[in-house]
Amino acid sequence: MRILGINFSNDAAATMVVDGRVVMAVQEERFKRVKHYAGFPSMAVDACLRAGGTSMEGLDAVAFFWNPALHASTPSWRMSSTPRHHLEFLYDLPNQLLPGLNASPEAMEQVFHLPGGARLPIYYVTHHLAHAAAALFCSPHKEAAILTADGYGERDSTVIWKGSGTTFDRLWTQEFPHSLGSFYAAFTQYLGFRPNSGEGKLMGLASYGKPIYADEIRRMLRVHPDGFDLDLSFFSFYLERPDRYTDRLVAALGAPRTPESPIEGRHRDIAASVQLVFEEALLRLAEMAHEKSGLDTFCVSGGVALNCVANGRILREGPFKTCFFQPAASDAGSSLGAALYVEHCIGGRARGEPRTLLEYLGPTHDADEVKLTLDRGGIAYRTPDDPIEIVAELLARGKVGSVFQGAAEFGPRALGNRSTLADPRAPSMKDRLNATVKFRESFRPYAPSILAGRARDYFEDATESPFMLRVFATRADRLAEAGAVTHVDGGARVQTVTKEQNPRYHDLIEAFGRATGTPMLLNTSFNVRGEPIVNSPADAVKCYLTSGMDFLLIGDFLLVKDQSDL
Repeated sequence: MRILGINFSNDAAATMVVDGRVVMAVQEERFKRVKHYAGFPSMAVDACLRAGGTSMEGLDAVAFFWNPALHASTPSWRMSSTPRHHLEFLYDLPNQLLPGLNASPEAMEQVFHLPGGARLPIYYVTHHLAHAAAALFCSPHKEAAILTADGYGERDSTVIWKGSGTTFDRLWTQEFPHSLGSFYAAFTQYLGFRPNSGEGKLMGLASYGKPIYADEIRRMLRVHPDGFDLDLSFFSFYLERPDRYTDRLVAALGAPRTPESPIEGRHRDIAASVQLVFEEALLRLAEMAHEKSGLDTFCVSGGVALNCVANGRILREGPFKTCFFQPAASDAGSSLGAALYVEHCIGGRARGEPRTLLEYLGPTHDADEVKLTLDRGGIAYRTPDDPIEIVAELLARGKVGSVFQGAAEFGPRALGNRSTLADPRAPSMKDRLNATVKFRESFRPYAPSILAGRARDYFEDATESPFMLRVFATRADRLAEAGAVTHVDGGARVQTVTKEQNPRYHDLIEAFGRATGTPMLLNTSFNVRGEPIVNSPADAVKCYLTSGMDFLLIGDFLLVKDQSDL
């Protein structure tokens, strides 16, 4: 079977599954060069069709990340305190689904007939079910309690599931507008960052403050034995107004921060308070998932799962023995989950032995394409016999550079194939990167990539963390070797690297370890502030030439700005 999964909400993306194997998954932003692009993923679809060796006429099914019939069946558009315009209903709902409004199943089928008569089924999978499928089917587990949490999907904001084999049972649901994702997005905007984009900035800023506003925030986000709810008088979600918060929130906490203005102590303290209460809600949801499922394995997806600080607390304080956080947890991953749900739950294909689905699912570029790009630009390069050793030596001497190799990562984290790298030891490296390479806020932290077998030597209670979604405390006696990758709160967002996961990146970290004694690199995404991760060789060269990077290894081609560095 050839199944195309698509989503076109925030982080629009496409996924191609062929006979049970994911052959490509990629976000549209990488092609359009618009971060968090929200629109139809036409270029991602084309790339997926090419990777699957097919066309639209050759597909067996399309899996869609949303069930518009369920969305539209919400009585009186009860998704907010203000009714929606009737045109939204009409644009949101294919006419063929109108007879199914009262049924509201988790997945619905609509059949299109393409030119020439080809029959193409479209399966509309509910949003949170797509997230749940992405969590379980990409994990190494046959069954698990699953938490899906984001802004909203149809009318759900948070769902606890029990997943077993190819069956997903809803155990608990919280409907929008009571939403952890929307709560966090509102405060992202309040603190002067872009909502549905800058949530990681709020998380990073929180470590610099004290949660002195926690009691005020707890009046807005109320955690209780049955879950959580919001005092909606403080929020204004998805209405016809520019702000996601109300005047009452401003009266309680003071004027919002103007974007790009100086960050004050009050802003840091509010961020710390929001993060603390947000974590309290997630810990309660984890407890509920454990109580309701009776299982000791936990999977998490939806945009909320990208909060690695909260994930760290779930690992340390939660009730589960094993946790898996879906690496492509944002809406991009719902294209993957919808396709896998149709493959296994509707198409009936056995899943096979569960294993972790690695992140390297995006486009690749061969040596001929790279060489053509460099030659057309008149860019000097070398093709050394031992590029890994040379790059390791450059990094050991304090140089900063990027690697562009293999298949691109799917999701928001660079994991060694589209990464900017540096020496993790000196704290000053973080300031240099923020000022001259990434051009971003000075409080933003960086992450370590470390050989998996050495993680516990540097980070307390470190477990397998291949997707950079878990925070562990840096050991006090290792701070001198991890000064640039340890946040102000003493934690680090660790990526563990194995030879199986990424052989070439593993070799590079090993080579750096031989040169310095430290088996770890500073790793951040290969982009500059406000842009998506680079996607093509041309993107990579442009980013390298217009930033403060010292070198670029693109495949086996080595570019160095100052030839005396070699």
